[in-house]
Amino acid sequence: MVYYDIHTHHLPVHPEDVAVVNRIVPAPDTGTGRYRSVGIHPWYIYNVEEQLAELERQASFPNVVAIGETGLDKGAEAPMDRQQEIFKASVSLAENAGIFLIIHCVKAWDELIALKKGLKPRVPWIIHGFRGNATLAGQLIRQGFYLSFGERFNPDAVREAWPGRLFAETDDREIDIRTVYRNLSASLDLSLEQFAAQIARNAHDILHLP
Repeated sequence: MVYYDIHTHHLPVHPEDVAVVNRIVPAPDTGTGRYRSVGIHPWYIYNVEEQLAELERQASFPNVVAIGETGLDKGAEAPMDRQQEIFKASVSLAENAGIFLIIHCVKAWDELIALKKGLKPRVPWIIHGFRGNATLAGQLIRQGFYLSFGERFNPDAVREAWPGRLFAETDDREIDIRTVYRNLSASLDLSLEQFAAQIARNAHDILHLP
């Protein structure tokens, strides 16, 4: 059974897992990880031109399968218009490469939905580390978003996303993706095998992961 961790800041505990290891630009690239995502986090916006140039450079690496995490955060120091500039450029990179987008969003759901309606992306947009309630989950799913759940989650939101809009992750937590799978499958009253089989289908069919 293969486990899919679609957003992590650590190398996988088990090398056979498919883990998308995140690198936040402008941190130097170490080339670690069989599968990678690269992005400019809204907390770490310093020099837009230099960061976007470095993001574009790293996005061309053959093991990069996603752009992000990128997004909108009303608690970040960077002004919202600057965050949106970075976000739109990240969307363009993902669209051109045909790879999925991993999104960090804090208290900016209306702005994010408006961007999706305006940009009309073809590639999947995934909200990572989703902890919101079922009402917000349903609203996002109706707008075409996918949701990724980690160590902490709202069980009703998980049920809203199941089966075809759900992914799993460890993010920056010191936790095994197997534990995340067990907790999510238990919240759905499913066997681990049933849950893992559906996540594998989502990863193959939607994200084109192996």
